[in-house]
Formats: sequence, C-alpha cells, structure tokens
Amino acid sequence: MDSWQEILRMVVRQNRTFSLYDRERNEFKIMDYFVNNSVLKDQLVSWLLSFKHMQLFPFKKSNDKSQEYRRKGNSEFQAKNYQCCLEAYGLSLQYASWDSEDFALALANRSAALFYMGKYKACIQDIELALECNYPAAMMYKLYLRAAQCYSKLQKKIEMNEAVVKLRECISKQSSDSLTSSKISDIEKQIEFLTASTVIDMTGKKDATSPVNACVSPAFDHIIFEENSEFLSASKNLSIKFSVEKGRYVVANQDIKKGDTLFYEKPFAFVLLDNGESDAVCANCCNDKGDIPIPCKFCACTIYCSKQCMEEAWSTYHCYECFGHQIDLWNQIGIAHLTVRTFLKCCAESDMNKFNTIHHLVTNIDKIGTNDMYVYGVSALMMTLYLKTYTDFFQTVDVHENLFKKFDNKELNMISLLDLEFENWTDGNKEHYVSGLILRHMMQLICNGHAITKLSLEKSELESIAAEYQCRVATAIYPSASMMNHSCKPNIINSFKGQYLIVKATEDIASEEEVLNCYGPHYRRMALEDRQTSLKNQYCFTCECKACTDRALQNFADKYKKLNCKECFGAVKVVNGLTATCLSCDTTYELQENTLYEIEESKRLFAKTQDLLRLNKTLDALETAKQCLEVRTKIFYKHHETIAITHDLIGKILATMGRWLEAVIQLEYSLTSIEERYGSDSIEFANELNKLTDICIRYLDEEENINTKQYKNILKKTRRYLRQAEEILRLNYGPWNNSCRQITEKVCLIEPLFENLHL
Repeated sequence: MDSWQEILRMVVRQNRTFSLYDRERNEFKIMDYFVNNSVLKDQLVSWLLSFKHMQLFPFKKSNDKSQEYRRKGNSEFQAKNYQCCLEAYGLSLQYASWDSEDFALALANRSAALFYMGKYKACIQDIELALECNYPAAMMYKLYLRAAQCYSKLQKKIEMNEAVVKLRECISKQSSDSLTSSKISDIEKQIEFLTASTVIDMTGKKDATSPVNACVSPAFDHIIFEENSEFLSASKNLSIKFSVEKGRYVVANQDIKKGDTLFYEKPFAFVLLDNGESDAVCANCCNDKGDIPIPCKFCACTIYCSKQCMEEAWSTYHCYECFGHQIDLWNQIGIAHLTVRTFLKCCAESDMNKFNTIHHLVTNIDKIGTNDMYVYGVSALMMTLYLKTYTDFFQTVDVHENLFKKFDNKELNMISLLDLEFENWTDGNKEHYVSGLILRHMMQLICNGHAITKLSLEKSELESIAAEYQCRVATAIYPSASMMNHSCKPNIINSFKGQYLIVKATEDIASEEEVLNCYGPHYRRMALEDRQTSLKNQYCFTCECKACTDRALQNFADKYKKLNCKECFGAVKVVNGLTATCLSCDTTYELQENTLYEIEESKRLFAKTQDLLRLNKTLDALETAKQCLEVRTKIFYKHHETIAITHDLIGKILATMGRWLEAVIQLEYSLTSIEERYGSDSIEFANELNKLTDICIRYLDEEENINTKQYKNILKKTRRYLRQAEEILRLNYGPWNNSCRQITEKVCLIEPLFENLHL
C-alpha cells in the first residue's frame, strides 16, 4: 500500500491547473479549488478507505498479542528480571481490550512485579484498576492479599485491615475445589503475620494515597515570575509591540536581569514524535509515564501517565484521532498531525483569549510558493476527509456551533458561505469551512511550531563517561512565546519541564530592548549561508540580526572546521582547494601538497581507533588515537571540532583503563575548545564540566593517598568545576532540572572530603 508521501508525490505530478496567481491569498478561497476537485477527493477517500479494506491496523487492540507479551512478562518474572517484565506487561496492557480479562490479568501481573520492586503505592493503584476491570472473581483473593501486604509495608493499618476483610470475603465465596483448606490456612498465617508486624498509623486517619502518576502542573518554587495580565504566560516585564517591518515583537518594558524568567507557558497543543525518547512520556501532558502507564482504550500505541490524562485526552481530541493511530496515519504526515490536534483543541477551547492567540498567529500565506501551497492544500483536504470518513466529527453539531460562533469572520476574511445558518449548511460547505481552518493552522505551525526537548544520556561504547544531549520528544505550539522574533544570537534560552516551556534571559536586557529567540539556526552552530537558507525556506525572511551583519560574527562557526594559519595560528579559509586565507590576519598562502593527504590520514586513523575499540584492543586504540591527534593538531585550527573530539576520545579510552589523571588532562583540552565555541554560559560547556567531574570523582574515590599535592589539586578543581556547572545550569534551567540536581548531589558528595584536609 502507498504511503502518504507517495500519494502526495502522485497528486503533485498530476496537478496541471492549480495556481495562486489567479486567486486571492485567502485559505478559504484556496481550499475552494481542492474541495471542488472531485478527482482529487476520490483519490484521497480511496486511499483512506484502503486501510480498512486491506485490514491495515498495526496499532489495533489484539488480545493474542496481549497474551504473547504477558507470557514474556511471566518468563521475566520467573527469572526475577522485574524491570524487563514490567515493560512486557506494559505492552500486554497496550494491546489488550479494556473490557477483556487479558487487560485485568496484565494489570495484576504488573502489580506483582511492582510489589517485588518495592513500589507499593504503584502496586496498589494497579490492583485497584484490575479489580475494576473484569479480573476473575476466583483469583481476587490474590489481589486483596497483595494489597494488604502493600499497606503493611507502608505502615497503613486501617487500609490493611480493610483489604483483609475483602480478602476473607473472597475466601468465603470460594469452593473447596478452587481453594484447599491448606491454602486457606497458609493465607490465614500470612494475615496473622501482617497484623502483628504492621505499626499503627498514629494519625488515625485513612491514607489518601495520592496517585503515583497524577497529572498536575509542575510546581516551580524557585521561579520568580509574575504573569502579565495583558500578555498570557509572559512576565509582567514584557510587552508586545508592532511595526510594519517586524510585525508583532516582544520588548522589555523595564530592565531585565540575566537569569530572569520571561515566559512560563503551557502549549496550546502538542504531539509526540515517533522516536524512542517520546516513548517515555505521557501523550497528554508530556510528563514521564512513570511505573504504571495507562493505555488508550481503543488504540495500542497511545499511552498516558494516568487515567485522568487518558480521559482528558479522549474528551478533547483523542476520540477523533484514535482511529488514525490504529492505522498509523499520524506518523506519516509530520507537522500535519499537530495541525489536526490544534484544530480539535480549538473546537474544545472555551477560553476566548487562548482561542484568539492561536487564530491571530502569522501564516505567511502571501509568501508561500505555489508548489508548497498545493501540498498544504492536499494535506488539509485529506485531514478533513479523514474526519468525515472515520469519525463522527461532522455529526457533532454542538462542537461545530461552538466553533463557528468563535470566529470574527471579517477579521479572518472568511467567505460568504459563513453567513448561512448552520442548519442550512450542506456537507460540502462544512468540509470547505473545516479544511480552510485546517489549512490556516498548518501554515501557522510551519512558522510557529516549537520542539519540546529533554536531556538524555548518550550511550557510548566506553561506559566510563556518559554525555548528555538534547533530544526532541514532541512538537508544540506556544502562542505567547511565538511572539518573539528571531536572532541568530538570541538573548534568551528555552528549557522544558514536561510540556511547560520556560524562557529565561541569558544576558541583561535593557528597557525597550527587543527580546529575541533563536528559531534554530544559531551563529555558534551554523554558517551564515546555511542559516540564511534555512530561515528563508521555513520562515520566509532574510535575517539581518547582529550575527548576520557583523563581520566578526557572520562566520563564527566556520573557524571550528578550518585549517591552521602558519602565521598567527588562527583559522584559514581554503579557496579553490589550493589557496588559504586567514580569517584573523588575512595572510594568504598556497597550501602544501601533503595537506590534503594529512586530512585524509587523520580520518583513517580516527576510524581505525574506533575499529580497534570494537575489537577490545584498548592499548592499540590509544596509540592510534594519539597519532590521529598529532596529525590534526599540526594541520587544523587549535579549536577545530575534530581536535576536541579526538581529545575526548582519548580521555574516554584512558578512563576505561582507570588512568583517571591522564583522562582529566585530555578532557580539559576538549573543555577549552567547547568553551571557546559555545561560550562559558552554555549548556554544552556545563555538560562537558559535568562529564569531566565524573572522572575526577572516580580518581578521588579510588586514590588511597589523600595527602598528596596532586590529590588536593584535583579535589579543589572538582569543586570549582562543579560549582561552575551548577551556576550555568541554574542560569539556563533551574534547580528542578535533573542535571542541576545531579550536580548539587555531587557537590554534597565531595564536600566531606575537605574536612580531613588542610586546604
């Protein structure tokens, strides 16, 4: 069966008549072409229906799959691999129908794994849900016994006694065939033991036992943030202004200090990306799913952190998206999934301020080319037809009446058919209207979409050092933060706690100065030409920020990929593969004939090092890596990215050999280059400091002679590096951030070491 991308390519090739030059730039008039194109509509409907005709439901519930995963979980349980069996039981839950016995059995089995892992509150929640979900009556006594054991562990005597009462009720209803007298005797002995060992709850009150995975807004006690009554989710120190050249933009209305929080915003809508990192977060709130995630009742790929999140998602948007998940439609259409989600959230939104912030976002409709607009129009029509073909959206009258009443038709320049009474609308009118709104959202999201990221550990063949990196887990729309204009040299930084976006100032911002975000192309990471191309293609403007107009900053990122100047040791630019011109002193000279050979030789040596490591030939790998470093140091600019990478690799090799001090020296070389390239307040620099202190702490932990000058120097250096990293992370993120907490823990770990030394 053809994928969506293949269908798009086919209909684009067939297009011979669509043009933007003979129609007004208006999403509803543009969609007039598509909704009245019967051939195109038939093709799209046929493609959508083919999923059902061909029985292509990769994420449909399947009790057979559920049982298969449950058996795998049972095997892992028997082997006492509780974390593995927890994952298997989770998959069993995903594929089990909620009204089936398989669902309840998977919950019960997961509760057993949680019990043996000491996660008693989570265990109790699974037990309670299993009892609600068709768990076999003949085995209920097992769950009540496990619940009583959990409450005993938690020292909750009242709840334990209630579970014991239920347990005995179950036993009394069982026949002698299902429960023998010896089995009942064994249960009674366990009850006696629980009763004797459980401490009385001195409060005398029943434990409220809050849900382990309860979906709540994150509490940021350390954030100093007073919201602006006229600018949703923004600090009171910010204002929106407008100019013909800039459009709407954000300025400081009073002096802002470095580190101040400027935005604290929940997205209007977000969708998870299809990657391994997003598997760990809730599809509705983007918080970690925790130990007891809850699957959707109807599709096998949507997972929530709690029943509360599941129900909220279903009532708001998932009831319309669910079938699309079952046929794996949303993973095929990219940003269009967020478009559908945004449209559906608008339908359910009762807050007119939030509603209007979305519909007034820029669309760049007057700058989009004909070919791109054709693709967007086809996509908007397909999503409209999906809603009509596979959901009852168009029959949900109250939703439509609510949606239609919200719009200021004149402001959005909607077409005359909107003046009709809703009761007189034909299906064609409704499709036209909805597809126009979907097209509008799609264009808005292309230039206003925002990635939600989280920090993850980078897996390495060399386990002595673990590096953190930013990974994308979702795409979202933050309408208030979207008001910031772009600069390749921004004065803010974005971070996330779950779905919440936190924007902080990375430098002092004077009153009336513009607050500037980076839309992706950063001057420290991307060359000028690449930045300009990227911004022009996606956002339809030519950047004229300081980094793009100041000669000293224009090609800042380039020098970290350049050769070494023989005169001043700066970075040189190679012209025509023969002539080199220094970016610092403007010296021009001819390249030596063997330079290109040495570049290739350094690549060969680096690749050989990695091959030797895979063969566990550590000493040979170390020697080869040093040869590579020698060649690269000779020909490349001193902060060339490959030199930093080679120092880092040598440091990792030395760490695997337990040669901690030598590893520290290598990583400090790399640290200097990272600071030079990304800045002393950058997350990259903090991550490098964090990695370096891991090696320092290993040395301090293993060194027996603590009275040497060398030991004392490393100890002082470790504390200095940790405090530096902590300061950077607190500036860019905050104490709620995992990396920041880890740094604080390491500081606490080494402080006692100073007590025995006279420093």
